[in-house]
Amino acid sequence: MKKTKSGIVLFIIIFFTAILAVLEFASFALPSFIANGTKKYVGIANTIPLGIDLQGGYYAVLTPKADGSNDEVDIDKEFDSAVDVLRQRLDKKGYTEATITIQGVGADREIRVEVPALDENYEEVLEIICSAGVLTFEVEDSVKLEGSHVKTSYAGYDNDGLPVVYLEFTDEGRSLFSQITGELAGTGKTLDIKLDGTVYSSATVSEQITSNSAIISGLSDFETAQNIAAVVEGGRLEINFELGESNKISASLGENALKASVIAGAIGLLVIFAIMILKYRGLGIVASISLSIYTVLLIVLLALIPVVQLTLPGIAGIILSIGMAVDANVIIFERIREEYVAGKTVISSVKAGYRRAFVTIFDGNITTILAAIILWILCPGTIKGFAITLLIGVVLSMITAIVLSRFILKLLMNLSENNNKFLGLKREVVYDEED
Repeated sequence: MKKTKSGIVLFIIIFFTAILAVLEFASFALPSFIANGTKKYVGIANTIPLGIDLQGGYYAVLTPKADGSNDEVDIDKEFDSAVDVLRQRLDKKGYTEATITIQGVGADREIRVEVPALDENYEEVLEIICSAGVLTFEVEDSVKLEGSHVKTSYAGYDNDGLPVVYLEFTDEGRSLFSQITGELAGTGKTLDIKLDGTVYSSATVSEQITSNSAIISGLSDFETAQNIAAVVEGGRLEINFELGESNKISASLGENALKASVIAGAIGLLVIFAIMILKYRGLGIVASISLSIYTVLLIVLLALIPVVQLTLPGIAGIILSIGMAVDANVIIFERIREEYVAGKTVISSVKAGYRRAFVTIFDGNITTILAAIILWILCPGTIKGFAITLLIGVVLSMITAIVLSRFILKLLMNLSENNNKFLGLKREVVYDEED
């Protein structure tokens, strides 16, 4: 009964892993029960956002206005500040793989922004890039608070389910906001919240507001709320820019680069499976099954997690995490062999092997995880993409190597009549010198 149950469970795991693998890469037409004709199913892997080097995107060049509006601005100082502001805005919108560079020298300097995968949101992202980000709270066109008094902002919904932007003030901003609303209470005057001179919210104050937050309401959709939040969060541009040029750019690695990478990765995995099975026999089969599940789940996570945008450095992060997953399996199997050679039973060797290997695997992986987190926080652009895929891959590899592979090994041991032979475990024979 135990053998039959283990066989069924193992079959279900392999079957659903194979089905999920097909659903990740295959695209095919499905009959539609909603409308006439067919609907096309797009593989999960095809929904992973791609970077400029794999898919292309758009670029925009920002040049300082020559109308005298920048005469009082320290251009040398504020150019670097503008790059930081634009980076925060794009990161807030999820375009972590965007590249922002200063090109030219002296008075001819300009900022070039390259953002991948913008076929549908190109105009909206241009608004985020080009917006001066001047947030003001005004009463009868008199500025009472500015964006510098806002600590953070984020998009959300109010109690009626309508999109709004929540603004959280600094301590100074909270004090000023309380003072202003106290002065306006009962006067019939309105408090206008403006962004770059456009009124987004206007309200009559009936009583003093002492909370440290305010909202921008009356927005058309949630996307608009996200865009405003991104601009406010990033801060204002001290330099007045204008859009010099913008256009579409093609993928630097070519259209077939990703397909070739997938094929090369599949071949590499098959070679790893063959080597592992030849060297570790049944343990190699465990590694092959767990690595297959790991690869399938990794693709699902890359498609589901919104901050992921796949680039060539990101692919390098995936390959490195797969290598660490293989390394974790090798460490476990070698520990199991050592325990068996020391005279323990197969079951005891497996338990002790996983227990001893855990510390080594945890120490090695936690170091990589911390490094990936630091790169994710501190580094921009493509380095951030490498850090994200590496972080996701390493965390998942720990789970599959320590938990999943042990469960699969238990199932296979229940199916085997001679576990030590099936798992390739053997003890060294020591001969007496007299023999």
